Amino acid sequence: MHNATVMPGRTAGCPDRRRRPGIAAALSLLAAVLIGSALTGCSTAGGDTGDAASGKKTAANAGWPDAVPKTGLAKGMVLPLEAYMETYPETVTIQRAVIRLETQCMAGYGFHVSLPPAGMTPPPNNDDSNMARRYGITDRDAAAKLAYSIGDDDRTPPPAPKLTGAEVAVLTGHVAMKPDAAKAPSTFHGKAVPDGGCGQQAMDKVGLGRIDTSVAGRLDADSMSTSQADPRVQAVIAAWSQCMKRSGYSVDSPLHAADLARTATGGHPTAASVQVATTDIDCKARTGLVKTWFDVESAVQRQQVEQNQFALQDARDRITATVKTAAAVTS
Repeated sequence: MHNATVMPGRTAGCPDRRRRPGIAAALSLLAAVLIGSALTGCSTAGGDTGDAASGKKTAANAGWPDAVPKTGLAKGMVLPLEAYMETYPETVTIQRAVIRLETQCMAGYGFHVSLPPAGMTPPPNNDDSNMARRYGITDRDAAAKLAYSIGDDDRTPPPAPKLTGAEVAVLTGHVAMKPDAAKAPSTFHGKAVPDGGCGQQAMDKVGLGRIDTSVAGRLDADSMSTSQADPRVQAVIAAWSQCMKRSGYSVDSPLHAADLARTATGGHPTAASVQVATTDIDCKARTGLVKTWFDVESAVQRQQVEQNQFALQDARDRITATVKTAAAVTS
């Protein structure tokens, strides 16, 4: 008998590699400099594309996450709060503009740096809902090949550029590439350096300070907790757990199922971990877990949207305005 006793979690299958929070909150000094490569992702894909904001699939963004799951038990599912979240294509559009402005600003000081292009390390999910794995893994074909893995363990992001001390100072406005570094001199060869360096100036021009994704993010986390505690969801989780037990796996929640499969070596899943993963999804299919949980949470989120319409729409409008400004920079 296999056992897993873990506290409830929000996301299964990619627990340490979730999509980052809203870009305005997540951009540290390091991320501002290495915006194309420092952001966490679960795979490597093509670089910039003129269709980034629209999400239109091209050869360059073929490896990016789908806006809506196209396969598996979560196929076609979209939660109400997703309409107010920053999408990955929008993130890339903003990143591309910041990189362009940073590069132009640096050139004004005689530095010709090559920053990694945006869109090279996409996350596994298009927005913070992580719909394809929100209630645990949902795609049996993928599980049969990868178990709980996302399949990018043999991929690495592009290397970070090697910058001189002077380049770091002009790009960040600080003497080193760390948040607590001392401020650099305010001039370089007699030319004033923007407060926060070229990186901060680029973000200000794009309007990153306008973006606040905390409202949608907070409500999204709340809806997950609320729906998980609903008697209908608890009942279907219990049914799923019994189904797993009949196959020899003792686990209390699909959000913990990946802990039964920590037998992968060298980044490649074993037959045992694949068996756990496919059994997990088969039990979800038999019990109707994904649809039940989705329906309950959708109702919770519809109420949240109604109660927080002004704040959510304001946040959405700010994201849209920032993306529009960013697109103009790179057009």
